[in-house]
Amino acid sequence: MAGRVIIIGAGLAGLTAAHAAQREGAAVLVVDRGPIGLGTNSALANGVMSGPAERHRAEEYIRDTLHAGGGLNCPARVRLMAREAPSGMQLLRSLGVPVKERGAQRTVVSPEPSVIPGVTLMRTLAGHVRGLDGVRTMPGFCVTELLRLDGRACGIRGFNREGEQLEIEAPAVILATGGAGAVWRRHDNQKRIMGQGYALAAQAGLELLDMEFVQFYPLVLADPGLPALIVYPPFAREATLTDASGADILAKHGLADVNDAIVKKRDLFSALLFEEAKAGGVFLDLRGVPAAAWDVHPLAIFRKLRFPFREKRVAVAPAVHFMMGGVRAAETGETDLAGLFACGEILWGLHGANRLGGNALTECVVSGALAGRFAAERALGAAPAPSSTWKAKPAARPGGAGTASEYREILRDLREAAWTGAGIVRAEGALREALAALDGIDGRLGRIAPQSAAGRLAHGDLRAGALTLRAVLEAGIGRQESRGSFLRSDYPAKDDSRWRRNSCLRCGEAGVGFTVRYLPVDGD
Repeated sequence: MAGRVIIIGAGLAGLTAAHAAQREGAAVLVVDRGPIGLGTNSALANGVMSGPAERHRAEEYIRDTLHAGGGLNCPARVRLMAREAPSGMQLLRSLGVPVKERGAQRTVVSPEPSVIPGVTLMRTLAGHVRGLDGVRTMPGFCVTELLRLDGRACGIRGFNREGEQLEIEAPAVILATGGAGAVWRRHDNQKRIMGQGYALAAQAGLELLDMEFVQFYPLVLADPGLPALIVYPPFAREATLTDASGADILAKHGLADVNDAIVKKRDLFSALLFEEAKAGGVFLDLRGVPAAAWDVHPLAIFRKLRFPFREKRVAVAPAVHFMMGGVRAAETGETDLAGLFACGEILWGLHGANRLGGNALTECVVSGALAGRFAAERALGAAPAPSSTWKAKPAARPGGAGTASEYREILRDLREAAWTGAGIVRAEGALREALAALDGIDGRLGRIAPQSAAGRLAHGDLRAGALTLRAVLEAGIGRQESRGSFLRSDYPAKDDSRWRRNSCLRCGEAGVGFTVRYLPVDGD
């Protein structure tokens, strides 16, 4: 359909793109695997956004972002973010998002302190987008393929909750699918965020860059029965981190302030806590926190959890948080495949080897607004295309249908391979062992022919997760150094002379393996 923009993903980037595309006059369709807005990682965010402000000039923001990225950022994208971030914050305020300036950052403030700021953010945006004329939302829809014609994106193929297959054609498609945190055994992402967007892009012929760079958050609840919720900063002054014997971990390792360690030494702090956890566990002791602190953010969030935080220590451990790598795109958001745009976490270039705290949400707003605007321009200038058509279910392939227990077992093995091979600290032997495990996982998935919608969903998630993990592992084996979030025990030093390069992966013809090359950083 001429004038239509399809957006895959209903997080902050996707909904910002929907708003921008609708304002340009496009007809917008937002599809998502889960509920619109609240089924995304954006809803789990602490609501902090970095960017130029009165107390943080553009040149300081650029310097801080490049420093965090270890010299692997795309400088043009960093400058773009510095230029566009202030208008992005104004946009959020104009849509009713409660944003307050706090020092060098902007923060979403929930009216009720027990509500995660990301929930407030996404409820507000989802309500706004649903009320826009010309915007249609389709929750519960799984995209399995990007349609292409004559070297251009022209729509999507997928299925709904009932298993009905649908092809929807459009001259502009936006990938706003998020990252892949749920591929790992320990993560703080929504449980279905398994790299579906990376798989769609790679199988459509796009290159993936810097996939080896995976950010871990050091403090995530780890007690059995508790959700894997991050311990949102600021860290209470009276709280302590202890080992199994009760010794203060910060004092043991000469760290003066946990907030500073989280912001400025996040990856080394995660590695330190990972080793402490292996030695007997890491525990957050909140028993000394005054009663009044439990009524304000962030501890007010914990009041809803069924755990006696004021009576006993709670186990915490590092977990996967964010993916720095992704697809390359112009400033407009258009990728190397004409008509396909990208925004949010799946977009490469801003973060380099590590992400500056607060840049994830800023990137979603800025890149979402740009992708929506230029995707609408592309769609409105396109020739008419066929409308959506229902497709009959294809004949079953040879193989067993697959059971829920089989899928759970494969998911467990996939996450174990990710955690042991592409964890906080890596080494060549473990990386190669994880690749061998992936070969076995791919073989098991190849022998399954799912019949139900639930089976196809689980099978597709595992396929996407395995392909994404393969990209992380293959890019990581070649990088023989430690930089930013990428730490190798067998190559512990940063090596600018050989490795100030961006990894670049292209999927093979069979849609499984990758060829890897390393490119000089833009501007070198």
